[in-house]
Amino acid sequence: MSGNPTWVNDCDRNTNTMMIRFLLLLSLSITGCQTAEPPNNRQVSAADRGTPSSGQNAAPSLRKASLVRGPGFVGVIFPANTKAIPKLYPAGVSYWTPSQSDVFAAEERLIPFLKNSNNPRVPEIVKRLETYKRQYRGIILGGHKQIVIRFFCETLSDDWISEEMIVDDGGSCFFDLRFSTETKTFSGLQINGFA
Repeated sequence: MSGNPTWVNDCDRNTNTMMIRFLLLLSLSITGCQTAEPPNNRQVSAADRGTPSSGQNAAPSLRKASLVRGPGFVGVIFPANTKAIPKLYPAGVSYWTPSQSDVFAAEERLIPFLKNSNNPRVPEIVKRLETYKRQYRGIILGGHKQIVIRFFCETLSDDWISEEMIVDDGGSCFFDLRFSTETKTFSGLQINGFA
């Protein structure tokens, strides 16, 4: 190849940049796994945790949310037996623990769902979707399993790893929706307004 040394140098530079990014991502992933324990290590009583109802797949020993990462997202799955904030969920709801494969199934369908939305605020969300952190909570409503997913682009601390986020305003930086594990469809898109 009688070549263009600039192209070769650019190629080497791109390879080096990709390798550095990969190593940084790997380092962050390892650190995240080692520090996935919530910053607040207070003991939670059985009464506070709630009791998993029949049909839930959570082991009684699960008490901590688990970090999940995938292409373009990072989030946390709350086990069924962690305390939920009742006002966030309909009356009569029970809880189950989504698996990582349940989360990946939802994430795989998220962008197509959002792109088909008629909400005029969705395009700005899609542009920066990879910057949003996620929280996943499995609920059973009317005998049907769903995953409530909360999205937020700003956090003031690492509390999002151990506690459900409630934000009343903040605009499109905060939104949530539900994913049906049975029909593999989304519903209930709610984007925050401004105070």
